[in-house]
Amino acid sequence: MSISMGFGKKDLVKRIVSHNWGQEAESKNFTFNDVLFILQEILDDQGRKYWEMDKSKKGIKFKVIFDFILQLVYRNLANFDSMVLLTADKGTGKSSAAIMMAKIWCKIIGIRFDPDRHIAYSNADVMHKIEKLNKYEPLIADESANFASSADWAKTENKALRKKIAQVRTRRLFFILCFPMKVKKMEKTYLESFVNIWIDLFGRGVGACYIKDKNPVNDSWRLDDFKKLGSFTDFTNINEIERKLKRHPNFWKVLKFPKPSKKLYDKYLKVREKNIYQNPELFKEVDQDDISKALLILALRDIMKNDATFDMKRIILHLKNTYSVPITKNMVESQLTDSIHLIEKIQEQIAAKNEAKQIRST
Repeated sequence: MSISMGFGKKDLVKRIVSHNWGQEAESKNFTFNDVLFILQEILDDQGRKYWEMDKSKKGIKFKVIFDFILQLVYRNLANFDSMVLLTADKGTGKSSAAIMMAKIWCKIIGIRFDPDRHIAYSNADVMHKIEKLNKYEPLIADESANFASSADWAKTENKALRKKIAQVRTRRLFFILCFPMKVKKMEKTYLESFVNIWIDLFGRGVGACYIKDKNPVNDSWRLDDFKKLGSFTDFTNINEIERKLKRHPNFWKVLKFPKPSKKLYDKYLKVREKNIYQNPELFKEVDQDDISKALLILALRDIMKNDATFDMKRIILHLKNTYSVPITKNMVESQLTDSIHLIEKIQEQIAAKNEAKQIRST
């Protein structure tokens, strides 16, 4: 008989064994009573005291956020699922908040957060990672407007993704949806059936957290009740905003998110750049001028590869001396990377069209 154990349970067993036997565990022959003790500790409120020991030892700065994510880990270990909806205007830090939630989640269950592995940018990417990720891992949909907006609910690929998400809820993945629109524009199935925590960022890294209303006759998120709270703007004091929002029946508390480290955020930006043209809405805005510029940049790269007298430093110096316009190496590399991804996407489309033609001709 084979027993499958997720990351969370495996890490909990390691914590229990390490705390009770220390270095002796490596050479110890565990008795039947030892095994029973470990099982009892796992079942005792999902091993809460062992998670708490780790938290107090490391001195978490943002305790409220850590406790919040810890509660969601408990939910998933108890065979529930967690899907957090993040809404906000541009520039208020949706992606940063999502990254930090996923990073803390990974820290708790004992794995490393990897933007390349744990962030998806398109329907196909979400579906692929649902299949690829192990039980209990986090998955950030950084562009969930692609599939979760009410305007696009009827698209075939979006219906397929809804079915996929419904099927894999038993795997207890930690879903985070970054949605750059008003909550009312979210497709009803996601809002009513999938999402159980909603965080609306009203300042940079600061958001109100709402918990789903389970009264079967109510709108789960009591959206009409927001009309009774009064308005606020970018210039309204945060304490005043909090005072207003506390009157909402679904309000839980205000959460303040730590900023990701520069190293982590830079890695996220590289992954996002690599996937930017997977966003169909952005790709629609690409025109022939963009393609021509990208091809010219790649042609310059190819010349540099084949001619030893050309290099990036020399080109940067030439631009500065000839046109009095300073440009950095990072700026050039960013333009080059963007051009590579755009032309790769164009080549993928051309290959797909050619393949479709061949199938029709046969």
